[in-house]
Amino acid sequence: MANYKIKKGLNIQLSGLSNLTIEAVAPTQRFAVYPTEFTGVKPRLKVVKGDVVKRGDVLFENKANEKMVFRSPAAGTIQEIRLGERRFPAEIVIESNGSAESVTFPIQTAESISTISRETLVDHLLNAGLWPLIKQRPFDKIADPQAEPKAVFVNAMGTAPFQADFSTIVKGEESRFELGLLALTKLTEGSVHLCCEKGSNIPAFESVEQHFFEGKHPAGNTSVHINRISPILPHDTVYTLTAQDVLLLGELLETGEYPKTKVIALGGPAVKEAYRKHYRIPLGADLSALFAEALEEGETRLVAGNVLWGVSVSPKDAVRFYTNEYNALPEDRSRHLLGWTMPGLLQYSVHRVNLSSLPPFKKKKWKLGTNLHGSHRAMVVTGWMDKYQPLNIMTDFLVRACLAHDTDEMIQLGILETHPEDFALAAFLDPHKTDVCGIIQQGLNEIEEEGI
Repeated sequence: MANYKIKKGLNIQLSGLSNLTIEAVAPTQRFAVYPTEFTGVKPRLKVVKGDVVKRGDVLFENKANEKMVFRSPAAGTIQEIRLGERRFPAEIVIESNGSAESVTFPIQTAESISTISRETLVDHLLNAGLWPLIKQRPFDKIADPQAEPKAVFVNAMGTAPFQADFSTIVKGEESRFELGLLALTKLTEGSVHLCCEKGSNIPAFESVEQHFFEGKHPAGNTSVHINRISPILPHDTVYTLTAQDVLLLGELLETGEYPKTKVIALGGPAVKEAYRKHYRIPLGADLSALFAEALEEGETRLVAGNVLWGVSVSPKDAVRFYTNEYNALPEDRSRHLLGWTMPGLLQYSVHRVNLSSLPPFKKKKWKLGTNLHGSHRAMVVTGWMDKYQPLNIMTDFLVRACLAHDTDEMIQLGILETHPEDFALAAFLDPHKTDVCGIIQQGLNEIEEEGI
């Protein structure tokens, strides 16, 4: 057990925080799976429109590894398969028939897992459709089943605005969570590191090493945890998951069925106060009814994931495989004539250009929208982004190396230790309006294509 205090960072005081109650949501008739979520996977469809499937039936497989399959979250009929660019399957829509019929898998106990081989467990998770929950660093892609990691990191905390509270999600599910953690210990010869927020009520487990972090965002990012505990070196492999992913693995092992539900947090300034809470909802279930009631009137932008690092989705979205939270922001298209001449009492800023940056406003809850308050500007090395970056990264120079497609310099500057999410705060603070996250992702893609 170790404690870490992260000194650099920033907590953005936004209104719309989700409370810690969990409310169950009734099943819907419409379910959906999004193959585009799974980066690097080339899907081969195993169903066509009109097919009847059970919960847990295979919908598609990965062409590069046919053992890696993706299964249906509900029993029903394939209502539609929507294609995106280059005829890539973008959405598989399932109309539920209300049946509880499900594909079953071998049940595992703590005793059986303690004696199971790594190869058998990997095949079991691949066949059950939950292996994609395990991501691999560097590059944050679905883990290579053949690449044994030096360590596994489980993130049980979140410091970004409106992230799901994993302590709340795990509460009451400790035995299932422990079973999932025990399974992870079979995937590595190294340690499984459970990273929690200081003061968290997640209990200690004998099979893993527990660490506590405190500090401002991004203290809750997995890259920060890896950097402090077991830094990634060239040719190292590390597996990562969230605490809820471990719960889903534990449910599969305990029940022998594809998991039924997950918990999502709903928050943000454009969410009605009564609906800012956590919801237990069937995997893949349609969320349009919930959003129709919960969102404020007017134009809003719905984000799957936290507001600093998430993707814009439709209010007709269904529960996504990797998403633990949904947030709604008011769509702000307002323009301010000579706004830079105003004192800035009502305009959020961390730079000392507005009165709102003064200490009396530090605890004010801001209702921020989507307005960038300016257009893209030429990038100038200011060091502002590094002021809030706890990783030992020179952000300005790394971004420039990515733009120059200099993969050798990117590696020397430490890009392999990072994830684009680690630069989301920098992108928010950057006065140049630079898409820092997109640039870092582009750099990682180029390195992966060329090989380290």
